[in-house]
Amino acid sequence: MIVGTAGHIDHGKTALVRRMTGIDTDRLPEEKKRGMTIELGFAHMDLDGIGKVGIVDVPGHERFIRNMVAGATGIDLVLLVIAADDGVMPQTREHLDIVNLLGIDAGVVAISKTDLVPAERVEQVTKDIRTLLSGTSLASAPVVGVSSETGDGIETLLKELAGGLGTVRAKSETGPFWMAVDRVFVAQGFGAIGTGTVASGRVKKDAHLRLLPGGEAVRVRGIQTHNQSVIEATPGTRCALNLTGVDKKSLRRGMVVCEPRLTRTATTVDAMVTLVSGSNKPLKSHSRVRFHSGTVEATARLQWLEDTPGLAQLRLDDPVPLLYGHRFVLRDETGQQTLGGGVVLDPFAARRGARLPERIARLNRLSRLDLGESLDVWLSHRGAEGWLVADLAQQLAETPERLSEVLAGKSGLWRENDDAGGAGDASGWVGLQSAVEALGPELAAAVGEYLKANPRVTAMAPATLRSTVCPNLDKRIFRALLDRLATAGDLEISDEGVRPIGHEQTFSPQDEALAGRIEELLTYRDQPPPKLDALGRELKQPVPKLRRFLGELERAGRVARLNDGVYATHRDLERWRDLVGSFLQQNKDLSVAQFRDEAKIGRGFAIQVLEHFDGEGITRRLDNVRMAGPALTRGHAKA
Repeated sequence: MIVGTAGHIDHGKTALVRRMTGIDTDRLPEEKKRGMTIELGFAHMDLDGIGKVGIVDVPGHERFIRNMVAGATGIDLVLLVIAADDGVMPQTREHLDIVNLLGIDAGVVAISKTDLVPAERVEQVTKDIRTLLSGTSLASAPVVGVSSETGDGIETLLKELAGGLGTVRAKSETGPFWMAVDRVFVAQGFGAIGTGTVASGRVKKDAHLRLLPGGEAVRVRGIQTHNQSVIEATPGTRCALNLTGVDKKSLRRGMVVCEPRLTRTATTVDAMVTLVSGSNKPLKSHSRVRFHSGTVEATARLQWLEDTPGLAQLRLDDPVPLLYGHRFVLRDETGQQTLGGGVVLDPFAARRGARLPERIARLNRLSRLDLGESLDVWLSHRGAEGWLVADLAQQLAETPERLSEVLAGKSGLWRENDDAGGAGDASGWVGLQSAVEALGPELAAAVGEYLKANPRVTAMAPATLRSTVCPNLDKRIFRALLDRLATAGDLEISDEGVRPIGHEQTFSPQDEALAGRIEELLTYRDQPPPKLDALGRELKQPVPKLRRFLGELERAGRVARLNDGVYATHRDLERWRDLVGSFLQQNKDLSVAQFRDEAKIGRGFAIQVLEHFDGEGITRRLDNVRMAGPALTRGHAKA
C-alpha cells in the first residue's frame, strides 16, 4: 500500500512524514539548505492491520507540480496536509484538484502545526476544509489535528491512515506488469536502478521486461522494496529494480518498465476529460496543453469530440507509454495552472473519423471501464477482421492469459491458436463468428465476378481473393473459411487457386486464333521451338502480355513451360510421354542420347523435356540415365 502526501509548500508534509516514520525524505543538499522539498521523497512504516506501507512525499511549491503529479500516480491513499496557521492555500486547492482528477478516493486530512494556534483556529480551519472537500473524492475524509513538534494527534492520524487503507481495493495482480520510473540512480557494483510504484502485475528476479518508450529489452538483476532485497514485487508496493541491458543514460523518469509483450506507445489518445471547476482559462479545441500521466510529462493538442466538454482526442507531440484506464492530468501550456484531467479510453486511436457517431458511441461504452463491456466493444468494432489475442490484450490493458480466460467463457467467437501455442499464446486469434461466417457469400461472389471478368483464367489466386474481400483478415482464418466453403460445395480449391465447381476457361475467337498460332509455332519441326522473346517478335506481342497468355494456355492444358522462356505443345509432350513409356516397358533405363534418337530432337531440348518428365514423376533420374517414375509405374501421367 502507498500513501502520498499533498498540500501547499511549508505546511509541514516532510516533517509529518519524519515524525511518523523516522525517515527524512529531503535527501538533496539543496532541499536541506532551502528547507523546501523539490524532488519526490520516499519513506516507509508499519501500520497495525496493514503491514508495510510506502510513503511518497511530494513537493508543495507550484513550480514543482509536475513532480507532485509524478508522486501522486499510483498511490492508494492521499494524506492532504493543511497548516493550521495558514489554512487552505492555492496549492492546497490545486493538489486536491489533481487528486480528484487521478481518481484517488481514499484520503485523510491532517491539520498540521496545531501547537502554533489556539483551538478556535483549528475549528475554523476544520470548517474551511469541510467546505473545500465538499463535492470532491475526499468529501468524507477524516480530519485530524496534529503537531510534528509535540507528537500530538500522531497516533490518531496513524489509526485513520490504517482505517482508510483497509478500505482500498487491492490493485490488479492479473494485469500486465507496469511500473512508471520516478527516480534513476547507479549503485556501485550493480549498475542502473529505477524506482517506482508497481501499478499492476508482478515482477520476479531474473524476469525479462521492456522499457517504453524505446522498446529496449531488460532483465531484472535484483529487486528491493523498503530497502529490503526480495525475489518478487507485487502491485501497490514501492520498488527498486536493478536492470541489466540498459545504462543510466538511457533510463530516465517518464519511462515505464513493463511486461515484454507490451510494445506500443501512444501518440493519439481518445479520452474522457473532466475540467476543474473555477478555471479562468477555458479549454477550447486545438488548445496546446501539458499532459501528465504516470511520471511522464508531454505536450499535446486537445480536440473536443463533441460540442460540450467530455470526450476528447489528445494528439501528443512525443510517444507516451499509456494503457486503457490510465489517469492523466492536463495543465496549461505554460505549466502555470491545472485545467483538467481524465481517463484513457483508447490509447492507440486513429486521428481520422474522430467525431463519427459510431466512434462516440464506442468511447461512451469504453468509459464504463468494465472489461466485459470493453471486450464486446472491440470485438464488434473489428468484426471479421478480429484480433490477435496479444494485440487485444494490450488494447484492454490485460495479459493474453487473463484475456483468454475471459474469452473461454464467451460464446459466438471464432478462435484460432498456433499449434505450438496455448489459449493465451501471442499468436492466437479471436473474432466474432457471425462476422467471419458472413464473409463466406462475399468470397464466393467475388470469385464468380473475378472469373467472369477474366474468362481465360482457370481460378482466382487465394492471395488475390483475400486482398479483394478481406485484406486484414488473419491468413489462418481466411484459409479455414475457404476450407469450409469447399466442404459445403460452394467453391473448390486446387493448385491453381479457388473457383466454382465445374468452372472452365473460355477463350474468345480472337484468343483462339492467337492460341492456334502459338501452338503452330511451338510444334517441334526438326529444331527446337522459338523461345519466349522470339515468339513475341514473331507474333508482335509484348513479352509480359504473351507470358500471361501462355500461362493461361498452360492451365488449359494446351502448352507446358519446360524452362524459363521455353515452351512445348501439349500434343508434342503427349507423344514424347508415350515414347518414354513404351521404351521403359522394354528397357531398364533410358539415356539422354537414346531419348534424343527416339524422339528425333536436339540434345539440349531433349534434356529439358526429360527434366520436365522428372518433375511430373514420369521418369526418375539415376546418375546419367532415367528410370520409370512413380507416375509411369502407376500407369498414368499428369496432363
